[in-house]
Amino acid sequence: MKTCSQFKKEIINKCCQALADVGFTRYRKYDVDLPFDDNFHCWAGLNTGLYSDHLEISPFIGIHVVRLAKLASLGSLKYDRATATYAVHLGTLDCAKDETAFFFRPEWSERLLASEARRLAQLYASCGMGFARSIASYDALLPLLEERVPWLGGYPQRVAACLYLMGQKDRAREFTQAFLAAEPAYFERFARPFLNMLSAEAGD
Repeated sequence: MKTCSQFKKEIINKCCQALADVGFTRYRKYDVDLPFDDNFHCWAGLNTGLYSDHLEISPFIGIHVVRLAKLASLGSLKYDRATATYAVHLGTLDCAKDETAFFFRPEWSERLLASEARRLAQLYASCGMGFARSIASYDALLPLLEERVPWLGGYPQRVAACLYLMGQKDRAREFTQAFLAAEPAYFERFARPFLNMLSAEAGD
């Protein structure tokens, strides 16, 4: 008899393999993405809910931007390829709204479990991939990141980094200074080295 933990690992493994089979890169045992280029990666997040009789997967899709993520981690967080720069639940996309929930039961046959994993992967490869490509640019990402600034959670850092990478360094400085004044306890570890970097580049 498999434990709940063992069953969870088995299913995540099946889903990651199914995603690899449709073109995603399995860069760690339980992490996959699909690089569009060396900077923008289609990001897939398999959030799980483990219950006594089944495992439910809540699929998220988005984008991971390597240069933006590295810059946004300045002063505090360690860069992590597995962290989305921006993501949404797959079920919120029009192309996926009619899909049933993804759940797996221990008593199911291997064939049925594999079939459900393939259904998940196909949804990522079609609907999810299209969404990720649509936001795979700084211009597309900036307004989405700005909407989430009140959430904190790394979004103010991403906005500043995005503006910088767009070449809008004056806007990046103004945003960072204003947000630092409003949320010093939260933002200082990023803002100070980021502003110092901008000053050094400007020769201040």
